[in-house]
Amino acid sequence: MSNGILSRLKAGQVPLGVRQSAARGVLPVGQEELLAILILLQDDPDPQVSQTASQTLANEVSDDLLKTIVESDSTPLEVLEFFGRPPLRSNQVLESLIQNKATPDSTIASLAERVEADLMEVILINLMRLLRSPFVLESLERNPNPTPDIKRRLKEIREEFFEKRNNFIPIHRTQAEEKALQPASAEEPAESTALVVFSEEIKEGEDVTHLTLNSLADDGFGSFEEMGEEERLSTIQKIARMTVAERVQTALKGNREERIILIRDANRIVASAVLESPKLTDSEVESIAVMKNVSQDVLRLVGTKREFIKSYTVTHSLVKNPRTPIGTSLTLLNRILTNDLRSLARNKNVPEVLRKSAQRQLQIRTAPKDSKY
Repeated sequence: MSNGILSRLKAGQVPLGVRQSAARGVLPVGQEELLAILILLQDDPDPQVSQTASQTLANEVSDDLLKTIVESDSTPLEVLEFFGRPPLRSNQVLESLIQNKATPDSTIASLAERVEADLMEVILINLMRLLRSPFVLESLERNPNPTPDIKRRLKEIREEFFEKRNNFIPIHRTQAEEKALQPASAEEPAESTALVVFSEEIKEGEDVTHLTLNSLADDGFGSFEEMGEEERLSTIQKIARMTVAERVQTALKGNREERIILIRDANRIVASAVLESPKLTDSEVESIAVMKNVSQDVLRLVGTKREFIKSYTVTHSLVKNPRTPIGTSLTLLNRILTNDLRSLARNKNVPEVLRKSAQRQLQIRTAPKDSKY
């Protein structure tokens, strides 16, 4: 009976008795399809059916169930659109809805204008969506709840991708500029070719240094070491000539070697775009999680992406990494296994507040469970 019921309901071909059962939530179909049916039945010509469907949606669908449903990319669009409209459900549900790449951009734009700052952060993570649908960015800019950091990032995205006229057009450089990008001699290629990348030795606001072939070879990505010197040099030279917008496009669509370089780009928009690449592999994410020479924004984004922190290796590496923002580390701390928590509690390389939190959580976990007095 469930085969094609959603399409038959849209065509007005479902008998009243079946619609009444569906409105009560007792139709033998999957949860995703049942939600879509209930949403449609709210506009049923029979007033009793429409009222019952609305009541079932409001009272019988828990946030825990809804969160599981809206994070699936197979969930019907009717469901994703409906729960993206007021009255809004919990922030946990909305976060799953926003992170679902199947959620329509129009629904994200509607949410972007009214959600709190923490959910604005989640929307900002998906750079591909912002570039594809600038109206989402406009909605974020109209939101009255941004933090200073969100305002800065919105301004950066606006300036880099929607105000600079030469974003996706190769820049014509002067002869002096071209010469500066060329190797000084065939004998010293590694020292003459450089990009601006993040460096943990430089304070915030001055976080640039030179990226050389030698520094790249020790970044945790094994494949760069396997490349020939000419190939590595060619990749660095090519990226050095790109505009910010071109580097973002390369981060999204380029190969592994290009991502190795761009994850450490001084421009946080470029570095963050690497995490949106559909070509990014699990092993690359694991390598990024242990890196100490990337922007803290990159590590924060890794820690907020559900598909990344499903990996215990990534989660554990982030918590151990002293570069990871303390808020991210503390959030992930309860996922750490007891043996690893014990090591973390003794690790003097991590921030003191994290080490103390690990010690407290370890005491709670290892305390005798039957001590009543």
